Amino acid sequence: MSYSITLREEENNSLTRSYSYFGIFHFGNLAPISKGPEKLSSYESGIEPIGDAWLQFRIRYYMFALVFVVFDVETVFLYPWAMSFDVLGGIGMVLAPEYSDNKKKKEKIEIVMNSIEFPLFDRTTQNSVISTTLNDLSNWSRLSSLWPLLYGTSCCFIEFASLIGSRFDFDRYGLVPRSSPRQADLILTAGTVTMKMAPSLVRLYEQMPEPKYVIAMGACTITGGMFSTDSYSTVRGVDKLIPVDVYLPGCPPKPEAIIDAITKLRKKISREIYPDRIMSQRENRCFTTNHKFQVGHSIHTGNYDQGFLYQPPSTSEIPPETFFKYKSSVSSHELKFHRKSEILIQKNAGEIKKMQGHLSAWLVKHGLIHRSLGFDYQGIETLQIKPGDWHSIAVILYVYGYNYLRSQCAYDVAPGGLLASVYHLTRIEYGVDQPEEVCIKVFASRRDPRIPSVFWVWKSVDFQERESYDMLGISYDNHPRLKRILMPESWIGWPLRKDYIAPNFYEIQDAH
Repeated sequence: MSYSITLREEENNSLTRSYSYFGIFHFGNLAPISKGPEKLSSYESGIEPIGDAWLQFRIRYYMFALVFVVFDVETVFLYPWAMSFDVLGGIGMVLAPEYSDNKKKKEKIEIVMNSIEFPLFDRTTQNSVISTTLNDLSNWSRLSSLWPLLYGTSCCFIEFASLIGSRFDFDRYGLVPRSSPRQADLILTAGTVTMKMAPSLVRLYEQMPEPKYVIAMGACTITGGMFSTDSYSTVRGVDKLIPVDVYLPGCPPKPEAIIDAITKLRKKISREIYPDRIMSQRENRCFTTNHKFQVGHSIHTGNYDQGFLYQPPSTSEIPPETFFKYKSSVSSHELKFHRKSEILIQKNAGEIKKMQGHLSAWLVKHGLIHRSLGFDYQGIETLQIKPGDWHSIAVILYVYGYNYLRSQCAYDVAPGGLLASVYHLTRIEYGVDQPEEVCIKVFASRRDPRIPSVFWVWKSVDFQERESYDMLGISYDNHPRLKRILMPESWIGWPLRKDYIAPNFYEIQDAH
């Protein structure tokens, strides 16, 4: 039995040697000798063949192929191994084209462009197969392992977050959400980008390693969306800040649309080549750390109907009927509550007189100048106080028992008129179900709106006074850190003033 097995192995070895010798002497005639019409004809899609597809393989190539077959090696490793010998200049296994003038000629390849798909890059290799193989390997590894940065500013991020769940499971695309820009190579700008968020977005993009990609998700990100006409704080297109690879419209886009955008991005990555990627990195480094804003021309003229302008009197004491003299300068919500307060005053004049004497009489008794502006629909009295007397009265009210500041806000009375700072105070006592409340209004001139800060009386007014300063430009004296809280420090103007002219567009300098 052992003798028959040995004899059979010798027969197989002899057949293998015979087949090898046959290949050495005859495979040269079977190989493609020169380029023919079959090698130079276009594909069925109409695209010309890329590269030297007609190259003749030497006999050494087929000998090497026999070694792979005999030793049962995967043939997928044969082609890159053979190409490496040709590029490195070793024992050549591929015939390179030779010309009489000893100069390499570049063949012009006309690439068919499709307006729907991404443009094809010029992938013509100059007898460099290793670079082509490395490009394919690099592109495949990057498109299969995109790591998006968890960045969202508004409602579009909810749709993106749903992709992480089991229903859509975007992990099957190799997407792993990362919370650090150092570990991410994809950013989906999901939601509205504001002027204050713009420098932070650019900083996050610059911290991401190369190569990196951007998908502009949602109408607000692409063009500003519904905020593109009259918003003072919205960036009209994130491509003014960072380069965008894929635009994904919608309000908001569905998760299926996000998957489609990622698929298109993967197709784009698969067509990239290394030289173009390096050149793109050098050309797109157009961002600066000094994020300054440049004002564009506005589409608004700023001309208001002079009949609705309220001219402030010489004194800061304003009668209550002045607030509602011009109905166009106030909201319907405020008019509604004012009518209710007038009805309450007429029906309960006697009771209101008693209520009015409770706090107002106490202030008059101590010589504190004020004016009563009436009651709201809940019966809370509104008092007007001069800016010069406000700080001392605030301390007295705190000592009197108003130990809680519910809110502080500000508004513009009318275009060209006074600015009002409103304080809602509450007197909280143990065992009292209905605490006493009072509303204080302090009016300031438009040219120099200065009001004493009550931060040292009620610490909760810190951010609220900063917001009033940011939106209306009211300067609160003795505030420890009076600066903008919502808008950038370089912002020009006060957005919530009624005579404010919204700029047509703001963009970061050196963005293009």
